[in-house]
Amino acid sequence: MYSNLKSTQYLVAMLKARGIKRIVVSPGNSHNAIVRSIEEDDFFTTFSITDERSAAFFALGIIQQTLEPAAILCTSGTAASNYLTGVTEAYRRNIPLVVITADKHPYYLAQMEDQMVDQPSIFTPVTKKSVTLPEIENAQDEWYCRRLLNEAFLELNHHGQGPVHINVPISKGMFAIGDVFTTKDLPAVNLITRYEPTSPTEEWEAAMRELSDKKVMIICGQDYTFSEEQNRLFADISRKCNCILAVDALSNLSVGKTIRTNRVINFTEELHPDIIITLNGNFITPVKYALKSPRITAQHWRVAEDGQIADPFRTLTKVFECDALFFLRQLSAALPQGASDEYYQCWKAKEQAFTIPELPFCNLYACRKTLAQLPTGSLLNIANSTTIRIAQYFDIPEGVKVYCNRGVNGIDGCMSAYIGQSAVTDELSFLLIGDLTFFYDMNALWNRYQGKNLRIMLFNNGGAALFHFNQGLKQYPTLNENVAAAHTSSAEGWAKAQGYTYLSAKNRETFDELLPRFISAEGDAPILFEVFTDTEHDAECQHYLVDSNRSGESPVKPQPTLKSQLGQTRVGKALKVLIGKEK
Repeated sequence: MYSNLKSTQYLVAMLKARGIKRIVVSPGNSHNAIVRSIEEDDFFTTFSITDERSAAFFALGIIQQTLEPAAILCTSGTAASNYLTGVTEAYRRNIPLVVITADKHPYYLAQMEDQMVDQPSIFTPVTKKSVTLPEIENAQDEWYCRRLLNEAFLELNHHGQGPVHINVPISKGMFAIGDVFTTKDLPAVNLITRYEPTSPTEEWEAAMRELSDKKVMIICGQDYTFSEEQNRLFADISRKCNCILAVDALSNLSVGKTIRTNRVINFTEELHPDIIITLNGNFITPVKYALKSPRITAQHWRVAEDGQIADPFRTLTKVFECDALFFLRQLSAALPQGASDEYYQCWKAKEQAFTIPELPFCNLYACRKTLAQLPTGSLLNIANSTTIRIAQYFDIPEGVKVYCNRGVNGIDGCMSAYIGQSAVTDELSFLLIGDLTFFYDMNALWNRYQGKNLRIMLFNNGGAALFHFNQGLKQYPTLNENVAAAHTSSAEGWAKAQGYTYLSAKNRETFDELLPRFISAEGDAPILFEVFTDTEHDAECQHYLVDSNRSGESPVKPQPTLKSQLGQTRVGKALKVLIGKEK
């Protein structure tokens, strides 16, 4: 029987799955759950060495002779400290030693409790990876535990061999030793495999063969450096594989079986992939949230030059440590000629069913109309956070490259990055940006590098529209006070002070009239076009767009606001007339 503690079960299961069968055990109490679980399994061979310092070197001797990783296991407290010299030796000599230390509950550190040492950090300078497993309470803890174990074991031979450290807090059971042992079988563990360019050719070929007869979703994240060869490879893979290339505006990819997945509102079962491959940078497509559903059991393959574990869908099985071009070459070469395009046709039908209803004047209206008229060859920056989301609904002309600070998805620096890019090119450069993002980074206009090629469209709806879309005033009456940061500011004075030609629109007619001037390359000064709308109305329009594309939905069309019909000045005059202050 194994311990009932899930973290112990996953540790033992992973040791078995990775083929690590020799364990050098030192005496104690805190590691009782792990020791007994190992003793109960005939797969393992244990060696009892009382002195932990000697035990570490004893394990090194085993590894030297067998040329296989081995593990050392000790109780909590000073026992772990005594491993340090042996682990340092393993680190300097690139020996794949697994260091397992039981620990007390981390909350008790420095609280005058028995046998408490800062174990998570004790071996950090002399191990390739150090992890502390969670005490498992729910499914998310289980996923995190499995992920940490994979990360640790993969580092044993990643860019050379060396030791890794797995710290296991145990606070349950009598005397905190996990004293219940009624589990008959170990849980299943997902082994993550890492492939490198130097991995044997047969391993790469075996991996690629797994794609045969599978529905494959290749998610192409943010990129703006696609070469002619990459485009050719994407087109070739599209012919050979039953796949889709899931893209958004930041993918800057338009060849092969591309699908703007954000336009598919209902992620029905026939759209579920068997294998997900992620390439390049971050991606905005909402399908990434749908893919987290427990109903989706697709394997996830990650292609990344750093080879690091990133498991957003909780189903990672393979990491390809290489650039996208190398991976695409391997994939294209391995796939046989000809493949079904049934999966692509399924997605394409859903994408083509997406329609944009007639919208009143709002940020969506202004965004759509601006994107449609961008000149070929111009540069486009789209700021976080609402702006980049709403831009995904609309087409962008061929030949317009799209940029955005999506590395960590913050609003700071969006305009500064745009100004910096525009300063080293003569191309007409556009920025679409929301009000909070603009005012947060308004010092970006306060430098000497404001060329006449700059075109900034500022969507000013008086606050953070994202939260009005997600929650709204009906659910959160005080939303504007702090979360959405409502304001009445305008960029007019600042823009003019920095030498910008300033345009503004508060209704459809004025916007349509001024847009050609904003788009034009003519003029001797940069242009800032401030478009005034209303947060709650913008959110209503976005809900209308989404709901009108849901199956069976018949949403109520948002009505134009008084502001969008009359303009701000005339609204003010109309209100004065209503209250009798003006005739």
